[in-house]
Amino acid sequence: MASRALIIANSRYDDDHFAVLPAAAADAAELAKVLGDPNIGGFSVDTLVDVEQRPAMRALESFFTQARSEDLLLLHLSLHGWKDLRNRLYFVMRDTERDYPGSTAIPADTIGTWMGESRSRRIVVMLDCCYSGAFTMNTQRRDAGAPGVDVAEPFAGNGRVVLTASTALQYAHEGDRDVRYSRAPAQPSVFTSAVVNGLRDGSADLDGDGLVSVDELYDYVHERVRRRIAGQTPTLSVDNAQGTIYLARSPRHDDVDRLAEMRSAVVDVQPWKRMGSLHLVQQLLGSVREPTRDAAQAALLGLIADQDREVARRARKLWHDRGLGEIPTARGLRPSRPAAHQPNATHEPPVGIDFGTTNSAIGLFQGDDVWLVPNAEGALTTPSMVAITSEGDILVGTAAKRQVITNPDYTARSAKIKLGTGWDITRGDLRLTAEDVAERILARLRADAETYIGGPLGVAVLTVPANFDLDQRAALVEAADRAGLRVRRVINEPTAAALTYGLNREADTNVLVFDLGGGTIDVSLINIGEGVVEVRATCGDNHLGGDDWDGRIVQHLVRRALDTHGVDLTHDMTAMQRLQEAAETAKIELSSTTTTAINLPHLGSTDFPLHLDETLTREEFEDMTRDLLERCRRPVERAIRDAHIQHSELDQVILTGGATRMPAIGELVRQLTGGKQPYRGLIPEGIVTGAALQSGIISHAIPDTLLLDVTSASLGFESHDGTVEKVIHRNTTIPARRTVIVGTSVDSQTAMTLNVVEGEEETASDNRTLAVLELSDLPPHPRRTPLIDVVLDIDANSVLCVTARELRGDTRQLHSRAQELQQARELGYWVTLEELEVQYLTGRVWSTPVNRSSSAKAVALVRSPRWQTLRGLTPLAWEPSEP
Repeated sequence: MASRALIIANSRYDDDHFAVLPAAAADAAELAKVLGDPNIGGFSVDTLVDVEQRPAMRALESFFTQARSEDLLLLHLSLHGWKDLRNRLYFVMRDTERDYPGSTAIPADTIGTWMGESRSRRIVVMLDCCYSGAFTMNTQRRDAGAPGVDVAEPFAGNGRVVLTASTALQYAHEGDRDVRYSRAPAQPSVFTSAVVNGLRDGSADLDGDGLVSVDELYDYVHERVRRRIAGQTPTLSVDNAQGTIYLARSPRHDDVDRLAEMRSAVVDVQPWKRMGSLHLVQQLLGSVREPTRDAAQAALLGLIADQDREVARRARKLWHDRGLGEIPTARGLRPSRPAAHQPNATHEPPVGIDFGTTNSAIGLFQGDDVWLVPNAEGALTTPSMVAITSEGDILVGTAAKRQVITNPDYTARSAKIKLGTGWDITRGDLRLTAEDVAERILARLRADAETYIGGPLGVAVLTVPANFDLDQRAALVEAADRAGLRVRRVINEPTAAALTYGLNREADTNVLVFDLGGGTIDVSLINIGEGVVEVRATCGDNHLGGDDWDGRIVQHLVRRALDTHGVDLTHDMTAMQRLQEAAETAKIELSSTTTTAINLPHLGSTDFPLHLDETLTREEFEDMTRDLLERCRRPVERAIRDAHIQHSELDQVILTGGATRMPAIGELVRQLTGGKQPYRGLIPEGIVTGAALQSGIISHAIPDTLLLDVTSASLGFESHDGTVEKVIHRNTTIPARRTVIVGTSVDSQTAMTLNVVEGEEETASDNRTLAVLELSDLPPHPRRTPLIDVVLDIDANSVLCVTARELRGDTRQLHSRAQELQQARELGYWVTLEELEVQYLTGRVWSTPVNRSSSAKAVALVRSPRWQTLRGLTPLAWEPSEP
C-alpha cells in the first residue's frame, strides 16, 4: 500500500492571454512539503512547476496507469482551465496556445481515460483553477453556492473524489472576451493555502480522531474559503468511493500512531495479527478522546464479526470485560490504515494514579493524551495486593495475588478501604499497616513507570473515593510520599472520570458520574463547560462495592455446601479463598451471560472428597443482591437533590468502576436519572486518565482548564451540649475558608475543649473526631463572652488547617466584632489560645511566637489512630503580654 501525489502548478504562461498566477508555485511547494511529511501525509510526491504539455502528459499517464490496486492517488492542479465552444475542458500548460487547446493543452477527457485505466480505486483530485467549478459529479455533490456547469464525463468511475476550488468563479471559453479578467491571480492560493494549513497543523481533523479524511478536509476548506472570499464555495464530488479515504494525520494527535497501527492490524489477512490488534484496541478504548474511543470500539465490533472464531471469541471477551453492554447487531466497519510515527516522550512526564481497592493503574501525560503504563507482566492494571511469604519476603501485585489461596492469612487485599483505621498484618518480625501496603503498591507503580520511560517521573495526582474522609486522604498522601511520588493534588474518582469525559467539551454539560469500584461507591454531579470542570455535589458509601456482591455469592455457595454435603466451610481459609475467586469469576460472567457454572473440585479439608458443582443464573444473583442494589439508590438521589437540578437537566450519565459492568447497575442508574442511557466508554481507565489529565493541568501542559472540587463531608465543632456546629458544609467548593467566633458557656470558665469533627450527624459523638484541643488555666470571663476567632481553611487537596486567634479588648468591642464576622449568628462556646495552628496533612501541631506574660496552658491531642506520635505531647505554654 502506497500513497502517491502528483502536483502540477503553472504560475506563468507563454501565451499572454493567460494571466500570471504568482501564488500557484509557492502554494504547490508548501502542499508538497505537507503531503511528503512522514508525520502528516506520508505521500511520495512529484511536483511539476511551469511544465510544458508533453512532459505533463507523460507524468499524468505514468501516475495513473502504473498505480497498484491498493495505492492512494492524489492529483493536485493549480493552473488555468479552458473551455472550447463545445464545452470541452482543458488544463493549460506553460506552452499552451489559446487558439489550439486540442493540441497544446491537456484535455480533461484524457485524464479521465487514464483514471479509468488505473487499477487504483482510491483517487482524489484537487482542482484549483478558473474552471474547477465545472468539474462536478452528478452523484453525492456537496456545495454551498450556485451550481457550475456539470461536466461529469471526465471523472466518471469508481473510487473518484473531486475537490474543486469554487462553483462561483467565472469561467471563459473561446470568444471575444479577454480571459485575463476572468479571475484575480491570487484566488487559487486561497483554496490551496487552506488545504495546506488544515493538514499542516491538524486543524482539518474535525472529529479529533487524529486522521484527516477527505470529507473533513472539504468541510474545513469550505469554511476557510467562504470566510476569505464572499461567494467562493468549494465543491466536493464523490463517485462510488468505498469507505473513508484518509489523506493525513494530525501532528497534534499522539493517538494517531496507535490508531494507524490498529487500523492496519484489524484488517490484516493473518488472523494472528488481527488477534494481536486487540491489545491496541484495549489501549485506545482508554483514551481521553471520545473520537479515539469510538474508533477503537468500531474496530472491536469489526473483530467481533471476524470469520476466525478465535479472533471473534477474544474480541467478544474484551467487549464484555470492558463493560460495553450488549453487542450491537450492526457491526462497525474496519478502518483503513495510514502510516505511523513514534511520539516524543516528555521529560519527567506528570502522572496520574488510580489506587483502587482491587486493582491500581498509573498513566503518563505525554503530548496531549494519556498513555497507560503496563506493569512487568504486560497488564495495564496491577492487583492491589501485598503478601508476606513464610521466608519473610514481601510480594506485590500479581505475585501477591497468586498467594491468595495458599497464603490467605498474610495476603493483604482491599487495603484502600482500611486506610486510617489502624489495621495491620504481622508475620514474625514483619508488620504491615494499610499505609505500608499502599506504599508498596504505589512504589511498584512508580518503578514500572520509570522503567517504561527510562527516567524519573514528574508531579503526581492521586484519586480517592469522593466519600473518603480527611484522615484516609492524608494516609494515602503519606504512603505516596514514602513511595517516592511527588503528590501535588488529590482528586475524587468521579471527578477524574468527568475530567476524562469533558476535557475538550465547550458546551455547558451536566454529567452524573456513578463510580462503583471494588470497595466503595461514589456519585458526583459535575458541570463541564468552557474549560471548567465544577463539581456540584458528591455522595457515596465507603462500605459498599463489588466485593459485597462477591460476598453474596460466597455466602450462597457456603450454604449450598452445608445443605448438600453437611460441611461448614467458613473456618477453612483455603476453601473460602477459592470460593472468593470463584464468586468474582461468576459475577463477571453473569455481566455478559444469563447463566454461569461454578465447578470447584476437592474443596475443603474433609474426610471425603467435596466437589462443588453449582449453576447460578443472573436472576438468582440479582435476587440475592437486591438489597445491595437498593443501597445504590441513596447516593444517586442525594447527589441530584444536593445539586438542585432536575432529571431533564442531566446531559450525560457515566458509569465507571469495574462493578458497574453488572447489567442491574446500569438499569438502576437509568431509572434513577429519568431514563438516561448510561455511557460506559470510561470503564475502567476513565479514573486514571482523569488523574493524569489533572497532572497535565498542574504542569501547565493543558492550558485554560480549571477543576473545582467540593468537600465530601461537613466540618465543624462540638458545642457544649454535644451537638455539632457545622462551619463548612458538605459540597462546598474548595478551596474554602470559614471563620467562627467562639466563647465561654458559663461564668468564670477556666477550662475549655475544642473538638473538630467531620460528618453529617447532629451529635458530635456520631461523627469522626479530627482533633481535640484541651485548654486549662484560662482567665475568667463572663458567660458567652466571645474570646476566640477560629478559622477552618481547607485547600484544593482537602487538607484542613485550623487556626485560632485570641480576641483582645473589652466585652462590648468583642461582641461587636463577633456580630460583624458572624452576621448576627448565635455565638458558639469554644475557646483556644492565640495563634495555635493544626496542619492535618502531616499531623504536626505548633504555635507561632507570641508575647509571654500569662499562665494559660494547652494540651493538643489528635484522636485519629494514625497519629500515634502525637499522643502524650508535652503541654504547650504561652504567656501573652498585657495589651
